Amino acid sequence: MPTGSLTAVFIFAFAVGFGAVITPGPVSTAIVSQSTRNGWKVGPLVSTGHSFIELLLTLLIALGLSTVLAQPAIQTLIGLVGGALLLWMGGGMLWGALRGKIHLPGAHSQTPPMTRRQMLGLGVITTITNPFWYAWWVTVAAGYLAQARTLGPGAVAAFYLGHISADYSWNTALSTVIGSGRRWITDTVYRVIIGACGLFLIYLGVVFLAHGFGQ
Repeated sequence: MPTGSLTAVFIFAFAVGFGAVITPGPVSTAIVSQSTRNGWKVGPLVSTGHSFIELLLTLLIALGLSTVLAQPAIQTLIGLVGGALLLWMGGGMLWGALRGKIHLPGAHSQTPPMTRRQMLGLGVITTITNPFWYAWWVTVAAGYLAQARTLGPGAVAAFYLGHISADYSWNTALSTVIGSGRRWITDTVYRVIIGACGLFLIYLGVVFLAHGFGQ
């Protein structure tokens, strides 16, 4: 992770987070299912619920678990497991994009609309029930937060804000596209985005594994 400035940390966290958020999952499915009835606001509302849970976990990792995570053995484990996770995720994204198996989630027009409070809760529920979310934060994100912590609280905040900015950006774009009924993002464009992010995650996976073996 670049450590030259808080801006560099923010941009890096945004790029890493964007690679994760565009992968179809419970959160994106929930957003698409409600966007046909509630429009663009679904993305920000679901993202807010999602970001609240991520704030709690960020604080736990950066404050409560920092001493444990800083131990060489734990850092090695994080590097190896996180690297393997990134390679698996990136490889799956790239392979699916190349084979044409990845599609932009479709809208479910018969799903009843939800209130704003329910959509906030939806962001929470779809986050805490996603096994990959836990794996990502205790391996990949934990490794980067350990590095950010050495730069001070500002870097931790920059990482968190960069990460959730990716969530808000993609989720709002997704709900806007589905809610408006316009095909701004076709399957082909979506696959290109997925493939490019898959390559980026593969690169990060190699870096993580090298860090793990180097401990």
